[in-house]
Amino acid sequence: MATVTGVDGASGGLLARLFGAWFLVNAVFSAALAKVAGAHWQSASVGGAVAWLTSVNPLLAPGWFAGYVELRYVNVNVADISTLNEIVSDEERPVRELLADLKAVPLFRLIAVVALTNIGSFVGSILFATVLIPYLFAEQVGGPDDIARLMLAGARNSIDLLVGLVGTV
Repeated sequence: MATVTGVDGASGGLLARLFGAWFLVNAVFSAALAKVAGAHWQSASVGGAVAWLTSVNPLLAPGWFAGYVELRYVNVNVADISTLNEIVSDEERPVRELLADLKAVPLFRLIAVVALTNIGSFVGSILFATVLIPYLFAEQVGGPDDIARLMLAGARNSIDLLVGLVGTV
């Protein structure tokens, strides 16, 4: 049976494991931080599910997707802005009380869900690239130089593929 090869000769099994780990790490961090922000399970799940994709496309962010789903559960209105202004104008308020009051405002919760989902994806991407790839996959892929070479080759192949697709349209 022939072995499927992918980027620069890497085996299909290795690529599948890399993708699976990348998906899982991004999903866990994005969904977990969305839940910390107060997201509903559906919103956190959507943010986690798209986090892998959005980490390679700077024009997308998983928080946007999680926030969009969260809008089904949160009633945000313009009055929230003045409520937030009142809360933050009290300079004597203890930080714990301030955060609890801010979290009670739907607009703040929505912004927190969006922001923390994005931060989770960022943290997951950084940890995957700097910790998991060298630790879990270094033997199959090589050292850090080989990993960087494969990542650049993958980016080049993706660009070539996109240029080829655009050229045929």
